[in-house]
Amino acid sequence: MGSHSMPTLNPQFRGDIHPFFYDSFDRATGMLERVHLKFVAAVSKHSKRTVVIISVLLLFLLCWLDYITGDYSLIIFYLIPVSLTAWFVSKKTGVFFCFLSLLARITADFSLYPAAQRSNLHYWNLFIEFAFLLIMSVLFSVLKNKLDSEKTLARIDPLTRAINRRSFFDLAELEINRAHRYGHPFAIAYIDLDNFKEINDQWGHSTGDKLLITVANTINSNIRNTDILARFGGDEFVVLLPETTGESAQATLEKVHRQLREAMSNRSWRVTFSIGAISYRQPPKDVEEAVRSADTLMYEVKRSGKNRLLHITSGQTLPCSQGGLHGTKRFGHE
Repeated sequence: MGSHSMPTLNPQFRGDIHPFFYDSFDRATGMLERVHLKFVAAVSKHSKRTVVIISVLLLFLLCWLDYITGDYSLIIFYLIPVSLTAWFVSKKTGVFFCFLSLLARITADFSLYPAAQRSNLHYWNLFIEFAFLLIMSVLFSVLKNKLDSEKTLARIDPLTRAINRRSFFDLAELEINRAHRYGHPFAIAYIDLDNFKEINDQWGHSTGDKLLITVANTINSNIRNTDILARFGGDEFVVLLPETTGESAQATLEKVHRQLREAMSNRSWRVTFSIGAISYRQPPKDVEEAVRSADTLMYEVKRSGKNRLLHITSGQTLPCSQGGLHGTKRFGHE
C-alpha cells in the first residue's frame, strides 16, 4: 500500500494570500473608521435636545417593530438610542433611556402575550436585556469621559492648565485667518523666566512647579477671556492678544509684567521676566512667523540685560541684523 502525503499549500501562493488578506482588512477597518468619524461629527453638530428627540423617536419606532415582529428580539437595536444619549448627552440620560427601553419592551410584549402565557423565564429575559443595556450605557459614558480627558490632556498643560504649544498653533491660526478676513490687529508676546533654573536647583522642582502655576495664574488674571495663554516650554509662555492695537497691547503687557514681578517679590522668588512682543496691523503669513518674531525680541531682551518688555509694531516680516530690529515702531519698558 503506497504512502499518501497531505497536500500542502505552495509557499509562494500562501505568501500571496496573506498580503491580500491584510490589505483587505486594513481597507475595511479604515472605511469603518471613516464612517464612524463622519457619524460622530454629524451628530456632534446637533444640540443635546435634538439628540434626545431623535432617540425618543427611535424608541417609538423600535417599540412598534417589536410589536409587529413578535418573537424576534430587537434588543441590539435598542442599543442605538441608549448609546446616542449616553455618548452625546450624559451618563444619567443614557441610564434613563435604558429604563425607557425596558418600558418599550414590556409594552410590546404585554400587548402580544396575555398574563397566562408569560412565564418567569419571560421576565428573566426582560431583566437580562435591561442589564445588558444598562452595562453598555455605562461603558459608553465611561469611554466618552475617558476620551474627553485624553483630548484635554493632549491640548492642556497638566501643571499650569494653560494650553500647550500644539493647541496654541491651532487657535492662533484661526485668529490669524480671522484677522486676514476682517483686518483686525493683534499682538503676540513671548515671555521667558529669568533665573528659573536657580529656583529648581536651590528649592527643588516642587517649588519650581508652584512658581510656574503662579506665573500662569497671574498672567490669566491680567488678560481678557478672549486672549490666549500657552506654555511653550519649561519656563516659556506665549500670549496672543486678538483684536488688540499696539497701544492696548503695550498697556496690557506692562500690567502683566508688573504683576508678575510683584508675585515673585511677594514670595521671595528671585525670578524676573524677559518679554518680547510684536503687534500686527496686517497679519503675518502664518503663526510661525509671528512666534518667531516675538521670540527674537525676547532674546534681544535677554542679550541686553533681561527683566524688560520690548514691544514693537509692524505690518511686515521683521528684518533682523546684528544691529537690531529695523523698520518698526518701538515701545520700550524697563
